[in-house]
Amino acid sequence: MKKFILAFLLFSCASEESRLADSYYQNKNYRKAIEYYSESLKLNPNDTKSLYRRGRSYEEISEYKKALSDYNKVLSIDKDNVNAILSLAINSLREKKYLDAELYSKKAIKINPDLHNAYYLLGRSQQYQGLFPEAVKSFKTSVSLNSDFSESYYYLGLVYLKLKNDQNACKNFSIASSLNNLEAKKIEKKYCY
Repeated sequence: MKKFILAFLLFSCASEESRLADSYYQNKNYRKAIEYYSESLKLNPNDTKSLYRRGRSYEEISEYKKALSDYNKVLSIDKDNVNAILSLAINSLREKKYLDAELYSKKAIKINPDLHNAYYLLGRSQQYQGLFPEAVKSFKTSVSLNSDFSESYYYLGLVYLKLKNDQNACKNFSIASSLNNLEAKKIEKKYCY
């Protein structure tokens, strides 16, 4: 009975720390969030949500190695955690490891083929590799899954520019602009008027 009570108290403390950390995370106070997620993880080290969010918090304050460590810990507990996989894809893009970004994106798509952001990240990795027809396909799939995600239209426009297809480039910049993408508005003014 004493073990049950002790376990209950530890879980309650971990839950409270995690709730406080979530509150700091949502209010973009990432350093405080890290502090409370770390406390919560001392009591419940396999809490993938807290590990992931601590990783995201580290990423927001540019402590990328710590973020990567947390994402990899999440995957050691839950190999199909798409949030951690996509975060690793983003990190790979930032580090200019485009083949890794492509692999992570494809892994996320295999787990859940309805993730528009996985196709978006796949398109970005293909774009950087010079695989423009493949990037077009990935960005088109992304916008078919989420027509309100301006970044996919914007990067699709950039790929069309590279392919010297100005008409489709301008069409995509226009859609991205209508979704308040500031970069698309600048490029649209430069190339499409």
